[in-house]
Amino acid sequence: MYKHKVWFPFSEKLETKQDGVMVFCFHHAGGSAAVYKKWTDINDRNIAFIPIELPGKGCRIDEEPICDMKKLTDQLAEAIDEFSDGRKIVFYGHSMGAAIAFKTAHTMQTHCDTKPELLIVSGRHSPCISIVDRYTTDMDDSMLVKELEVMGGTPKEILENEELMQFLIPRVKNDYKLNESFVYNGEIVGIPIEAYAGSKDYDATIEMMDEWENVTTIGMKKKEFEGEHFFPFDLGKEYELELKAHIYHQIQD
Repeated sequence: MYKHKVWFPFSEKLETKQDGVMVFCFHHAGGSAAVYKKWTDINDRNIAFIPIELPGKGCRIDEEPICDMKKLTDQLAEAIDEFSDGRKIVFYGHSMGAAIAFKTAHTMQTHCDTKPELLIVSGRHSPCISIVDRYTTDMDDSMLVKELEVMGGTPKEILENEELMQFLIPRVKNDYKLNESFVYNGEIVGIPIEAYAGSKDYDATIEMMDEWENVTTIGMKKKEFEGEHFFPFDLGKEYELELKAHIYHQIQD
């Protein structure tokens, strides 16, 4: 269970029962496992949120980042399969994390003993939709800063700190390279999908969530929450507790 523990930095005190549920959390571009750290405060023996740390992020900052989606998700599938140790698992992915979660779920479905019982995505269009991104990694760095301003989630004092941005920009750009490496080849997952949207997130509207139905054979539900792109983190404890209860009842019923 410990071979792949580097992927799961906040799992030291996990006491999930063998018949409990592990919810693996995939972060957005520019984020790290730390964005889900507060979610682990409500873990118990029945259900636990497990943030994922990618190479080059957070406590793995000195590692070489992986900017190839297939390479990353192959490694993630192996790590999650071993770490979950036969427990029921659920994936939660926000924005770029939704794409990683989907690809990892498909990989586990075809290559692992364990597969997710449920995929929850937020703030992300379906992989079967082609959209034109405002920012691509061949653009000037100033365009990346503008993109971060538009998306929200990055404090103004950080965006205006030139020294700090010089440190952050290459790392955020690696996430966008990873996102750009995602290629949809008609993959379909045999698990239910729930797609969440923020009411003021105009890049991933509730209407855009409909297309997630086309990448699952089981069925899709969608739900709109009050807020902008980062609503899962802005809504705080109320959202976390609601999500926890919902997942537990979905999986155990």
